[in-house]
Order: sequence, then structure tokens, then C-alpha cells
Amino acid sequence: MFNISAAAATGDRYLLVLGADILLRERAIVSALRTYPGPVLGMSASPAASQLNRFFDHVLEADYYNAEQALDAVREFEQRTGLRPQAVAPIIEMCVHVSVAISKHYGLRTLSDEALARSRDKHTMKVAFENAGVPCAKHRLFSTLDELRAGAAELTFPLVLKPRDFAGNVGTIKVDHPDELPAAFDYCRDSLLEIAPIYDFADGRFQAEEFVDATHEVSVEVANWDDHRAVLAVTDKSKAGPPYFTERGQLVPSQDSDNAALRQVALDACAALDITRGLAHVEVLVNGDRLSVVEVAARPGGDGIMDLIDRVYGYSPYDVHYASYLRPFDGFPDFPRTARGVGATAFLKAPPGTIGEVRPVEGLTRDELGLYLTAKVGDTSRPATSYLARDGVLEAFKAEPTEDEAKLFRSYVDDLAARRTDELFTVTPAE
Repeated sequence: MFNISAAAATGDRYLLVLGADILLRERAIVSALRTYPGPVLGMSASPAASQLNRFFDHVLEADYYNAEQALDAVREFEQRTGLRPQAVAPIIEMCVHVSVAISKHYGLRTLSDEALARSRDKHTMKVAFENAGVPCAKHRLFSTLDELRAGAAELTFPLVLKPRDFAGNVGTIKVDHPDELPAAFDYCRDSLLEIAPIYDFADGRFQAEEFVDATHEVSVEVANWDDHRAVLAVTDKSKAGPPYFTERGQLVPSQDSDNAALRQVALDACAALDITRGLAHVEVLVNGDRLSVVEVAARPGGDGIMDLIDRVYGYSPYDVHYASYLRPFDGFPDFPRTARGVGATAFLKAPPGTIGEVRPVEGLTRDELGLYLTAKVGDTSRPATSYLARDGVLEAFKAEPTEDEAKLFRSYVDDLAARRTDELFTVTPAE
């Protein structure tokens, strides 16, 4: 434990931040320390495992995916020190329900049970969209292959199968023909079961959606504060094609930054889910004037999107995220709309096989601001089907680009990422 005497200035209260101790979320800690006048605490099942935990004033020892265990740790800390949380802010998807459980125990500002249910279950989410007139794909639920076949008969192919309870493209797969349903069902279910023990997911919760033809996909970051909402920024997603639609990177500012209809759909989607606290990440398929909301997460966008917004527009979205959890609405800041440059992330992906060597990279360009590896020698590099297959990430930014430089920045960063991947990894192909 570091010095927590600053709690005297906040009535023996602290800000608890959940999920900021992982790659591309760590600047949530910077924002918390900068904007909150008292101690900032984190939580981890293994506090010594991450160097990022050194930046918290204290780290509670508990699994922040487990609501009961997390609440027990907060209560034990209160009994030992007399300190209580003033707010509990989730940074990643699987901490949202934990933040709600702790906040409800202490009577803090948080999401409603209805908002939690709608934002965590894709089926409940789609029903809320349909009731509110928010455009989205038609869908059916299934638990077994027979149920999938029955539901598919009520939909129009192609379809997209996905688990109801997770994101990151885990288990997501396109199906073009009924003959492909058995193999697609196995893939969707096996993918969920791989991660189920970590998050205590139940088997048999899946849905099939009609495939929405789109030219591209974007995400819209929305600030929710009581009954007030505002769009912060729009991000262009770089995605692989079917059947897995794996995300390959993000870019800010988006070509759709000034798309008024898109911005309104994102606000309407958050309202339909009754999200009244914190940032929300809204994913939308775009095809000309046709929009279709894929899903909404009631937490800040991942994959470095918050950092891209910070670099491009000059402010941290995390600041308003915490403010909405700490106090009643007192007005949104004037979110800048003029970009100072263009920023992008690109995920590194080694060929499938066993990683035999990881070499240092020298001579990064001035535009490359960060090169972070997640793969190590001996790891299996798997096919690019979801976020689980990533081997690292490249961050890049160019200030005041020319018009041509801005248009070509996505392909430029993708080429840099491919070059760095070749320089970094030696892979023995899978047999």
C-alpha cells in the first residue's frame, strides 16, 4: 500500500478503477490520478503480476471478474482502514457487472439493473433496439444445432452466429448456406467454451443474425451522464473479411466523423439500453445511408481508441467517464471536433505455428509511437479468428498530415505493422 492520506480530502473515500491494468487501457489510470483528488485504487487477483499496478495508490486483491469476491475485498479493506469507495468505474466489459454490484452495496452512482441486462446480453439488447426503432439485424436464439436450424429457417441467409455474452469476435462466424450450419455451430460453441471458465459463462447461449451488407464499420464513443448524452468521436474499424470479421486495427478521425445520422443512431442506441453512466462503445455497420447497430458496450472503447482520441483531439475521454460516476450532471465539456492529426492502431499477427524467436526491432519511424508485444517464444500463433490471436499492437500518429497522407494512413500503418511482424517473429509452421 502506498500513501493513501489523500483520502482525508475526500471524506475517507477513494476511486476504484476496474480493468485498467491491461494493455491499451492503462491510460485510464493516468486520467484517474489527474482528475480525482483522493486515492485511486485498482483490483487484481495477482497484484504483483502487472507492473501497471504500481501506479495505483493501492491494489485490492480479488478477481475483478467475480462480483462476490470483489465486493468481499472492498468490504474487508473498509473494515481494515475505514475507507469506502466514492465511485467504482469499469474500464473493460467483464468488470461492468462487478462495478454495479459494489456500487449498489454502497449506494453509489451506477448503471441500473435494466441497463446492465440490456448491455450485457446481445438478445436483450436487440429486443430493446427493436422496441426503440434503432436499426439492427433480425435475429433468433439457439442453444443446440436443432434450434439453430429451426431459427435459421425463419431468417434469410447469409447469417452470422455469435455468443450472446461476449465480444472481441470470439465465436463469431458467417454462414452462407444451411449446409454450413453444423460446422459453424461447433466453431461458435467451442470458441465460447474456451473462455467460459475465465468469465463463468454458461453453455447454450447463442444467437443467429441476418448478415448486414455494409461497406465499412465504425464505432461511436458516447458519453452518458444521467439522462444526458453526447458523442465524443467516431472511429474507423479495420476488419478482415468473412467468415470471422476479425478486427485488425482502429483509426481516428473517421471518414464518418460528421455523419449526423450516424451520431444520432449511436445516441438513440444508448438511450434504448438506458445507459445513464459512463462512456459507451457503439458499433455500427455503414452502407451509404443505411445504418445497422451491431452492439453497444457500457464501458470505454478498447483497442487503444481512447488513446487515439486523446492524441487526435487533445483530451482524455476517461475524464468524463469518471465524472459521470462521481457526481450529478453539471454539463459536458466542449468536446473538440477539429483533429490535430491522424492516429491508428494495427494488430500484429504472426503466421500460424510456434513462435521460435522474438527479435528486437530498431529504427522505428517518427510516426510509430508504440510497439507492444503480447506473444513470446514458445507461444502458439493461432489463425486470426478473434482478439485471442493477436501477437502485439502498433500505435502510430501523424500530426497535421496532408490530405493524401490522411487518406493513406490506414494502409501505411498496416504496411508498417506487417513489416514489424516479419522483423520480430520467427515461426515454425504448424504441421
